[in-house]
Amino acid sequence: MDTTLNRSHDHPLYQYDKPAYREEEIRSLRGDDLRVAIAEALEEDIVFGRLLPKERLIEEDLSARFGVKRYVLRQALEELEWLGLVQRVRNRGSVVRLYSVKEVEDINAVREVVEAEAARQLKLPFAPEDIAALEKIQEYHSAASERGDLRAIFRSNIAFHKSLFSHCPNKALVEVIDLLARKSHAYRSIFTNKAEYLRWVIDSHWAIIDAVRSSDRERLVLLCRSHLAPAKNHYIEMYSTPNDPSALRTSQS
Repeated sequence: MDTTLNRSHDHPLYQYDKPAYREEEIRSLRGDDLRVAIAEALEEDIVFGRLLPKERLIEEDLSARFGVKRYVLRQALEELEWLGLVQRVRNRGSVVRLYSVKEVEDINAVREVVEAEAARQLKLPFAPEDIAALEKIQEYHSAASERGDLRAIFRSNIAFHKSLFSHCPNKALVEVIDLLARKSHAYRSIFTNKAEYLRWVIDSHWAIIDAVRSSDRERLVLLCRSHLAPAKNHYIEMYSTPNDPSALRTSQS
């Protein structure tokens, strides 16, 4: 089965300044494009809290929503399962995965290692046009945060980090970063619309650009490690308070 890691950077997910597929457009797709578009639509539902941890994904309802046969929907759910966003539960079918504190800490620990290593391997200095590309993405991300456009925030954040790490010569390392970043959507979602977090992300991105511009590798490595902590810490706090997915729903209000 083809995975999302093989996706072209021309794919709409990476075109942060273009609209995502509308559901009526998804219905016109075929083959892998159809499977991937459905998986991404459900991924966004998880990221934005429309689907919550432990919530059932009812195949009949979702097949009707996207206008597809169940086998196509199952392929999309398999992709989300592979990403770690969905899990199959006996006698219940597919549900949105609820990560334990230990699992979140483990994912984050690995992300810190691989992103710091990628930062060490980035080809510095960046060309002026590559710095300008990062600045353009971040300007878009900042504007999206100001107007509260969650989809644009989500997609431009992905684009920012993909643009940054595209300068790492170790492509296997970049693939691992991509996989773990998407796996983390399951627990980063509860923080997506927090104003203080969005402000922190903006400041962190501009600091990364400044470190790239000055070719300050030591600072860049530290920034790439530290930007992962807030979402992890907030999830653990919310998970541990009443230890109930309803707490995660409350955190989004």
